[in-house]
Amino acid sequence: MKQKLIASPYHLMSYIFALFTTAFGVFLMKSSTLGLGPWGVAAFELNAWLNQILGFFTFGIASSIHTYIMIFLILWINKSIKSAFVFVSVLLMNGMVDIYDLVLFPDWAVSGLLLTSVSHGIGFILYCFGSAFFILSGFPGLVLEEFTFSMMKLTKNKNYPLIRTMVSYFGFVLALIYGYFSGTNANSITLLSFVLGVAYGPSIQGFVKVIRKTSLGIKLTTARP
Repeated sequence: MKQKLIASPYHLMSYIFALFTTAFGVFLMKSSTLGLGPWGVAAFELNAWLNQILGFFTFGIASSIHTYIMIFLILWINKSIKSAFVFVSVLLMNGMVDIYDLVLFPDWAVSGLLLTSVSHGIGFILYCFGSAFFILSGFPGLVLEEFTFSMMKLTKNKNYPLIRTMVSYFGFVLALIYGYFSGTNANSITLLSFVLGVAYGPSIQGFVKVIRKTSLGIKLTTARP
């Protein structure tokens, strides 16, 4: 029997909700300017290095390089055309962050340690909450989450928080390499970067477990796309 992409309207609604929620979380964390996660740091250091060589490199291009390499690896590991849908998720996700940043809240600014901490904290919670709905929707969602699942499949290890943290921390390895060549010595890595690298996996898994116990969660898990 041919597998349906959308098992039920609940899965589609969950995907759309995840898109808006996660993008707003990214917007809030970005606006707080407190620090970057591991892969954000890697993109920052790659940008610093290649900008010295090419003179026109941007953070967005650097981030896209990592994103599309991971998508290629996801497709190679999963050997499933459905995994290509992550391209759509990447475009929609980046587009929504830009809409929040440039259209809905162009003058949004927070200052002071208290407000920036609150902004970053709420953003982190929304990001993890939205990521949980991405997972439960059954659609390929965020690149790091899909790459984590692919690595779990490749290594035959079902410990999501462990593999998610390992995937996150590999961003630090790349950042150190880029920082060595750029001469920055990866000074964009902060204590918060290490905290975020560890916190994402368990937090997302925690939200997934909580949502699965709700009536909506039961509907999502009884009929997966």
